[in-house]
Amino acid sequence: MLAVAPFRIGVDAEAVRDVPVDELTGSVLTCREHDAVLAAPEGLGRTRAFLRCWTRKEAVLKAVGIGIVTDLTELETHAWTPGPAEVTTGALATPTTWHVADAQVPDGWTAAVAVPAGVGGDITVQQLAFRG
Repeated sequence: MLAVAPFRIGVDAEAVRDVPVDELTGSVLTCREHDAVLAAPEGLGRTRAFLRCWTRKEAVLKAVGIGIVTDLTELETHAWTPGPAEVTTGALATPTTWHVADAQVPDGWTAAVAVPAGVGGDITVQQLAFRG
């Protein structure tokens, strides 16, 4: 996935696949995210809930410009709320606030986009096909 904007932006996409959710939640999710993920139905529902948290975290950290070099349990994504969420991070810098939204992607994928708080406008996702 590629994001283009006249300001800092972060994007992450993940294929919905078998993920060891129970093993990962303690080391990468906040307590509230952990509870929300484990409240989802076992199997695909729980995997999708986990990946929603994960893609939101990665989108924010990519927007900040650092990737995963910080304690992910300190970044609250509010992934249990519908629609965009306001996420604040102080990772390696003074705190910054981001609006994080789920991106509409083809079935079998989950994705999130993070833009600076206060930036308005629509996010458009366009699927491109490449022939080799």
